[in-house]
Amino acid sequence: MSCLSRCTTARYSINRLYLLKLLLPIGVLWITFSTSVQAQVSPSNQQPATNSSLSAEQNFQNGNLTRAIQQWNRNIKNGTNVVEALFNRSQAYILLKQYDFAIQDLNKLIQIQGQKTPFQVFLVKGIALSELNQLPEAIQSFNQAEKLQPSPLVYSNRALAYQRTGQLPKALEDLSLAVQLAPTMVNRLNLANLRIQLGQFKQALLEMNQLIATEKSFFPSYLTRGIAYYNLGQYETAIRDFIFSLKIFPDQPEAYYYAGLSFAQLNRKEDAAQNLVRSADLYLQRNQSSNYRQVIEKMNELNLQ
Repeated sequence: MSCLSRCTTARYSINRLYLLKLLLPIGVLWITFSTSVQAQVSPSNQQPATNSSLSAEQNFQNGNLTRAIQQWNRNIKNGTNVVEALFNRSQAYILLKQYDFAIQDLNKLIQIQGQKTPFQVFLVKGIALSELNQLPEAIQSFNQAEKLQPSPLVYSNRALAYQRTGQLPKALEDLSLAVQLAPTMVNRLNLANLRIQLGQFKQALLEMNQLIATEKSFFPSYLTRGIAYYNLGQYETAIRDFIFSLKIFPDQPEAYYYAGLSFAQLNRKEDAAQNLVRSADLYLQRNQSSNYRQVIEKMNELNLQ
């Protein structure tokens, strides 16, 4: 039995949002890309504090989103710091997945500020539109943000919209710009994931080797590098990367899936079946039925039981 089926239970949590403090006290941004990663920091994961004397910003940071919204509602009604309250309330709505309400607030900001509307408003509006799957409109909003101020955040988020609409060359151009301007771990990882989607496996491998050389504990890079190794036919090396990634964060269905495929290529059918079953189970737990079916179909194709 492979150690992939018996990994440790250590957990490492990566969320989806980036907290910004650019235009106003609060702002959020996220990026996510194909094979896996997401990254970030949002309001605190600690138990919400219930102190009614906290400011709206403090309540937001502590995860008391409804209380924060109520406080911003009061500010807007009283005409106190309306622009700030609208922008910040839109962020809370996004965290609550109330994207239509967020867009309403952002549209009000654009109406109030007119030509003086800062790029962050269009940027966050693009994110909300992306979450509603209104991708052409999201791209238009990101374009407007870019006109006002080119930013790695604009490029990384617009790249996702391009990727989701199948415009992979444009996504690659934007992510490359994002990495040039802000070579963060997540931007570099997302660029490598896109290269894998484009079949640029050697380049993805090179970039992940460079990232791992300086950030050895960033486990998603091992998954991406392992997938590159798999596609280059280096199955044993790929398996080592999947093992390392799963020891840090065991519940990665993609890692089990590609590990299973790698074992199958090495004719280690029992290990292949164990890892593919684990992948299918994790997808099922996450209600990702299409991925679950894909794994089952792959097992049938490989004649694994």
